[in-house]
Amino acid sequence: MDVETALNDVCDRQYPVAFDTVVEECDEATVEFANGEAMPLSEILGVVDDEPEAFRSEAELEEFVTSLLPEDAVGRKGYDDRGSAATEADETSF
Repeated sequence: MDVETALNDVCDRQYPVAFDTVVEECDEATVEFANGEAMPLSEILGVVDDEPEAFRSEAELEEFVTSLLPEDAVGRKGYDDRGSAATEADETSF
């Protein structure tokens, strides 16, 4: 499961939620990385030295967990499958 699915399906909480509550009650959640590897949410959160007191929203928790993932876990850096809009600098004048 990706981070969002792991938090929604296994760790469905009311917000705000304390960091300790997430660690204790979401220990069965496993996050699958873009490279195919997987890691338990409890292990991902286990690297935190300066624990936040609480998360105000699901988006805040998801962003926090994503920030802890290894660089190769989230896919290609800078990749955008939506294409890019042409900007003035991209245009060529003849």
